[in-house]
Amino acid sequence: MGECRNCGGRETKDLGFIGEVAPFFLKRVLNLEYGVAPTGHPIKRVLRRVGIVSKVFEKLYAKSVLVQMQICESCSFIQTKRPFPEDAIGNLYADYRSDTYNRERIQYEPEYASIAPCVGGSLQEVQTRKAGLTEWLKGKLTVETNFSMLDYGGANGIFLPDLPGHKYVFEISDIAPAEGVTRLKNESELGSYSYIQLAHVLEHVPFPLALAKKAASFLRDSGHLYVEVPQEVSDDLRIRVARQGKSIRLPIHEHINQYCQSSVTELLHSTGLSPIAVQRDVVDLGWSRGTIIRALGRKR
Repeated sequence: MGECRNCGGRETKDLGFIGEVAPFFLKRVLNLEYGVAPTGHPIKRVLRRVGIVSKVFEKLYAKSVLVQMQICESCSFIQTKRPFPEDAIGNLYADYRSDTYNRERIQYEPEYASIAPCVGGSLQEVQTRKAGLTEWLKGKLTVETNFSMLDYGGANGIFLPDLPGHKYVFEISDIAPAEGVTRLKNESELGSYSYIQLAHVLEHVPFPLALAKKAASFLRDSGHLYVEVPQEVSDDLRIRVARQGKSIRLPIHEHINQYCQSSVTELLHSTGLSPIAVQRDVVDLGWSRGTIIRALGRKR
């Protein structure tokens, strides 16, 4: 049995090679591409140059790169059996959502061109996420004197809630912080905070529990950690996956971890926090509509 990298449990179950690696992820993270091997046969070379023959071949013999997946039987978290190296994952985000990132991704995913200008920064997304989080936090935490907020790995910090207090973002990239937010680039600059959020971060990283513990270590006594992740595998599909649904394919793209309410709840417990609330919500960002899980834990 392997270890669940979300709750630390040992009750993991192998699901087989059902993780389908997207071409852009394969190129960026592992510097690999898949395709048809070159051939020395003259007839095969001619046929491959004929467009309609090439398209029929691709439909008949779809190309895929698959990785082994696991599900934790304690918290229902889904992960790759072997974690991707952190430095390799870092290659995916070195210029995240910049012009160079978008251009290369569009080469592999032409459909991404239509949403690239909106992802992570459209007016509707910013307003929806900030307003939804601010409203959800009402009555769940107390804003006291010297209240401070930290967006851990939050790009420019624009998705921090509309609450009075000092706002910081811990971000190692060169993205300029949003107005009213102070950027901290080095861990040595971090202090202690009333509220820390990990919003749409944990689904991207090889070791989410380790990262959550690191972030929570900067909480003040009785401080709160907010976690927000997408739920892309429905509860029904998760049950089918756990029953060894060999025909199911789970995408491996930016998101390498799959969450549900129970896995987020157990993450808070394993981080040493007391869960205050865990809730599923549907959000419409304009360019995308999906299900997210909100969770709030308090430092014991």
